[in-house]
Amino acid sequence: MSAHQPADPDAHHSTLAAVAYALLFAVPVGVGVTLMMTRVVPGQLTEPLVVGPGLVISLAVFALVVAAAHGGENAT
Repeated sequence: MSAHQPADPDAHHSTLAAVAYALLFAVPVGVGVTLMMTRVVPGQLTEPLVVGPGLVISLAVFALVVAAAHGGENAT
């Protein structure tokens, strides 16, 4: 067994699936919040007040989905 390969290949696949689902749910939320903020706040996409909330909410959704995938009721 190589030092670069995990002991359990299914654990690696599970982690990749968790990250993929987290991105699938987090990116559209972040983009949507950022686009909403362009309507609410007078500014461009380079303004921290426009991009910040979308980035924070996207990271929060990403973390919640990864945590749920690893420690949820149906986690293996």
